[in-house]
Amino acid sequence: MRIPRSWAGAYNDVFCSGSPADGRQDNSVGPSTPRFDVGGQRLATPPIRGRADELKVIGALVTALVQGRGGVLVIEGPPGIGKSRLLTELMAIADKAGVRTLFGEAFEYQQTVPFFALFMATLRADPPVGDASALRELGGAADLRYWVVHDLADAIGAAAAQTPLAILLEDIHWADNSTLLALRSLATARPDVPVLWVLTVRTGAGGPAVQETLSVLQRADAAVVRVAAMSPGAVADMVQDVVRANADESLLKLAAKAHGNPFLVRELVGGLGEEGRLNVSGGRAVASGHALPRRLGAGMRQRLDHLSNGAGEVVRVAAVLPDRFSAGLLAAMLERQPASLMAAVQEAVRADLLVEDGEQLRFRHDLLRETTRQSLPQSLRRAMERQSASIMLRMGAAPAEVATQLARSAEPGDREAIDALRAAAQSVGHSDAGAAAELSKRALELLPAHDAEHGLLVAETVELLNRASRYGEAEELAVAALSEVASPEQEAEIRLRLATFNEHSAQRRVEENRRALQLINISEVTRARHLGWLAYNLAMRDHRGQQRAAAHEAAAAAASTGDLEATILADVTLALLDCADGYAGRSVGRLEEVCALARTTDATAAHDFAAIQYANLLAVVGRLDDAAAQIADGTAQARREGNAMALDIWATFDGVVHLTAGRLSAARAAIESLPRTERTGVTEQDMMRTVILTEVAARTDDRTLLQQMVNDARDAYSTGSSVVGRGAAHVLALAAWQRDDVQDAMRWLGGDITLFESPIWPQLLDRVILSARVASAAGDAGLRARVLQATELLERERPAIPLFTGVARHARGILEGDAQALLAAADVLESSARPLLYAAAAEDAGAELARTDHPDTAVDRLNAAFDTYLHHEALADARRVGRALRRLGVERRIVNQPRAKTGWDSLTDAELTVVNLIAQGATNRDVAAQLHLSLHTVKTHVHNAFTKLDINSRAQLTHLMRETD
Repeated sequence: MRIPRSWAGAYNDVFCSGSPADGRQDNSVGPSTPRFDVGGQRLATPPIRGRADELKVIGALVTALVQGRGGVLVIEGPPGIGKSRLLTELMAIADKAGVRTLFGEAFEYQQTVPFFALFMATLRADPPVGDASALRELGGAADLRYWVVHDLADAIGAAAAQTPLAILLEDIHWADNSTLLALRSLATARPDVPVLWVLTVRTGAGGPAVQETLSVLQRADAAVVRVAAMSPGAVADMVQDVVRANADESLLKLAAKAHGNPFLVRELVGGLGEEGRLNVSGGRAVASGHALPRRLGAGMRQRLDHLSNGAGEVVRVAAVLPDRFSAGLLAAMLERQPASLMAAVQEAVRADLLVEDGEQLRFRHDLLRETTRQSLPQSLRRAMERQSASIMLRMGAAPAEVATQLARSAEPGDREAIDALRAAAQSVGHSDAGAAAELSKRALELLPAHDAEHGLLVAETVELLNRASRYGEAEELAVAALSEVASPEQEAEIRLRLATFNEHSAQRRVEENRRALQLINISEVTRARHLGWLAYNLAMRDHRGQQRAAAHEAAAAAASTGDLEATILADVTLALLDCADGYAGRSVGRLEEVCALARTTDATAAHDFAAIQYANLLAVVGRLDDAAAQIADGTAQARREGNAMALDIWATFDGVVHLTAGRLSAARAAIESLPRTERTGVTEQDMMRTVILTEVAARTDDRTLLQQMVNDARDAYSTGSSVVGRGAAHVLALAAWQRDDVQDAMRWLGGDITLFESPIWPQLLDRVILSARVASAAGDAGLRARVLQATELLERERPAIPLFTGVARHARGILEGDAQALLAAADVLESSARPLLYAAAAEDAGAELARTDHPDTAVDRLNAAFDTYLHHEALADARRVGRALRRLGVERRIVNQPRAKTGWDSLTDAELTVVNLIAQGATNRDVAAQLHLSLHTVKTHVHNAFTKLDINSRAQLTHLMRETD
């Protein structure tokens, strides 16, 4: 697999640019600084004026860089204020200090090409930083983000180890979202690596992603230089540098009308020279007249009128082209041969409007380009932009390269624009679901509602919005489209992508599948996919007979069509049902094969669920290290794809594995770091999170949290799927058991609650043990029978899974009061990856031995249980065992070990939760809103955590967490 063809042209400049001669900086690129005097002669770079404070900051950062400390510098200011000039100065200072500089630039028309500015800086350097040949071999852009944040980051670190690096990225307000996300990681990761990131940004420009990136960098202690207007004295010095004489009062009064903007000062003086209004004599420059030169005062339209017809046409057309453009594109727009444009282009260059940039052309300054474009009638400007996009596509440009132009210039019904925007959305969607959704929405706006493709485009857009966690927008769009959909096939496609695991209950998902399957004249592939999803969703809510029948029907449909998505769904469902029938080992093998199959094609939601269920079953059978590795891989993949929906699911299962391994604080932190959303119903994922927090609260004796979970479970008990109902019953029964209310626990576990039914997840084993304890204490024959049925299923498969054998023996030992069975269970579970299950077996064995008058052996087992519980911070369990030991004459107290004063162990649960969110880029206000805390409380937690960890910045926190990982 390789980089999508849709981006090949966009990256051509990166891979094919000329190399610098000196090995430090490509001289064909860099911030452009005008170097002309009033007579149009090229000069050496004039001295910088009025920027002493800014240069002091730059000098300090370069000095620190030479000493091995990296950092981030953001240079912010309005257009023309001198941001590029400061970059030029920084490059000179860096060069003198032995620092290697890399330069990249973001362009308005490359905002949909991932990592354009970043690759320009790194892969265009000589020698390149990063392996361009390896980049060419990457597959669909899912791997691209991973390559950037890992391989490219390593390459930057390796280059910096040889020579300190300053990486300059200009105009990041035009940067693509992938570059912006990468900057949040790359620029804040390693303050101990000598890399200085320098970014320029126009004040107030850029969308939410730009502002969030700047916020992240500032929270990570980035230095920010806000470039203000020059002082009158600095303006006077600058004027005198340009005219190479002392400036008369007449000239300075006119220069004051530039309001301290360096670009406008240069334009003003240059305009006076063009009009013959400067008289330089005897070392003194005098200006005649009081009006602004035409170049400023008359506007761009009049300035263009002073050019020849050919040059004026060239400049006007250039204003609707991408920021940098080739002579070939310009000639194609004018329907002329490139050679015929030579005189006109040269005239535009002499007029200080266009400049050469390597093998391409560009405007000398963004202000010139923008004012030229604004001088065109809006309708004409829009038509010309649209024309340029078509020509670029014919010349081989990627859809993503022209997406910005098309989104701005296309008219409704423009089929070429619609197709290009859809193609761009699909390519960008592998790395930035949010940006892809915007492109898809724009294509949908252009497509007539009666078009045969309308429903399919709605389905594509709904899927992208869901992947970006914009569930409300997705639902609104889908519901509106379903009311006027043109065909059954389109309706079925929309329903296929509408309901999600994160946002909708199994009942709602089943309803969408069944409605689609009732439609006539839908394709066999679409029908097979709905049957696959129906089978999967039924596995979450209905009785086993219906589940198995639906799974077999889905498998048959998948086989007849050969559709991979349908095949994966049917196989995943059959694996889940096999596990519920007592064949967990076979299920794991089946899912391993499904995941291998899924990796051979592009990702879909079905592929995600195959990987998620595989990780879950690995945890069920006790292979926790393998499960954790699978979760880490899935999380990394979701991040590479910008798939927020999948990220939430993986984070939930991360909490599951932490709880299963007895890491209670980590489990709580993982779940509480997830955003809480208001929904009308409870999803299976919601209930998983509730069960995890209930287990943590019960074991750690957090009564406030436990009561919150009980309230949630009561509300959910009768409103959700069977999975939700079983989870809610588990929560309520566990809470009752913890307060020694056996009858209430029996009430929740009694009735028709099935202990062993799809989908199986690791906490089912804890539920079996809880049910056995409640059944024994209550003397309930019905619950006892269901526990025994569960133990038979646990031991059905041959060879048996040791963890299941231990749990089955433990449950039967409780029901039969068999101390030897309990001892055997404890021995089996001691070598498992489930420490809290082992402690429970040891506790029950000790209790039974004490009851049958074997106090010495009982004490040994109870001590083992006590120590295990205490080690895993299960304080409520340890206290219960401590009371049993006290009855045997052994005093074991929970000594509140003085919490470590520094390091991770010194953090409270609340502090750990907060720093986890902070490390993910959340602001203090974000954390306060998410955890329902006051801003003051969050600030206090952050301050205390930073003190204990001996850090003083968010960048250091990120680095520390990566070292810990």
